[in-house]
Amino acid sequence: MADGTGRDEDLATDRKSRRVPVRATLAGVVTLAAGIFLLQNQDETHMEFLGFTGTVPLYAVIVISMVLGAVMGWLAGFIRRRRRRRSDRILSESG
Repeated sequence: MADGTGRDEDLATDRKSRRVPVRATLAGVVTLAAGIFLLQNQDETHMEFLGFTGTVPLYAVIVISMVLGAVMGWLAGFIRRRRRRRSDRILSESG
């Protein structure tokens, strides 16, 4: 209940400023889940890639796959944004 001192508003402002963004929370949960997953997958596995063969820990294959997937996703988005900017620029110059 408001008592005229402004303390209620101050408390509400403090709570808002201390909120953790949803993205940061989601990133923390995903990172924790990935860490647990990697710790549970330490078995050795046979791998063949471009003529190279060998035995590597399963978590190494998983990490490499995750990194390559992230890079490919970023690259696809980069190319899409670049094409969109180029087409927007061409449309604005012609119109």
